Amino acid sequence: MGNLRNRVNEVTDKIYNNNSPGNATALEEELAKKLKESFGESYKKAANELSNPEEEIPSPGSIAHYIEELTESDQTNALAIVNDWFDNLEN
Repeated sequence: MGNLRNRVNEVTDKIYNNNSPGNATALEEELAKKLKESFGESYKKAANELSNPEEEIPSPGSIAHYIEELTESDQTNALAIVNDWFDNLEN
């Protein structure tokens, strides 16, 4: 599908362009945790790529990569989660 990862990258870019670095990192982590709620296995796979998966949080883009291996329905659900989260952030 590819749309999910593109949208996640777009949202992440907007977060970093419109916020201080510390706040942007916190927002990126919030999005990663939001994806974890519905896609725990994809989160775990992305976390396993980190040097310290118990203490580090994978990027939303890494999580999206693994979500894209799931069904189109799951990908659509993840895209809705990202869009809803970002829309609420902007309001």
